[in-house]
Amino acid sequence: MKFEIPFIEEIYKNQVKLNFDFVWKKTIKKNKKTLLTSIVLFLLGFLIIYGNDNIGYILIAFSIYGFIEFYRIQSAYKKSKLNYFTITENEIIKQIEISEKSIWEFNDEYFRYKDYKYDAKINWIAFKGYRIIENNIFLDLNVGNFSSYILSQVEVGNDNFNEIIQLVDQKVKRITD
Repeated sequence: MKFEIPFIEEIYKNQVKLNFDFVWKKTIKKNKKTLLTSIVLFLLGFLIIYGNDNIGYILIAFSIYGFIEFYRIQSAYKKSKLNYFTITENEIIKQIEISEKSIWEFNDEYFRYKDYKYDAKINWIAFKGYRIIENNIFLDLNVGNFSSYILSQVEVGNDNFNEIIQLVDQKVKRITD
């Protein structure tokens, strides 16, 4: 199966947002738990100190450490998000300027992707898996932090999308989360 797909800004923005959110999902969830735990420890420590027991200072120290960790992770998240979406906006500008269709080829031996930057034939073994999120298939490579090729059902149609999923499912494992 071979497809020539024009660049559609809205689809691209949605795809990179889905990928970014997926990559940070577990970290953000864990960070919220850290914040809640820190709040509980702080309040408990304060109540213990109020009851004239010095052990509450230890709980407050743990809660302060938790607050610092929460702030550190939130800062990293915001910095990463700003950087990621700045790169995304630059890519959108370049894609619109070049106005070239990307080529997506799926066959038994390899996956091929071609755009204005490069032409890559990738053996199926190079993928660690695939994900389907909101009618987008993410082909995740074994390199980097969720380096993925992302294709939307809207770009290829329902029947072709289902055929692609069937082929990819035979070649790589599905990642669930």
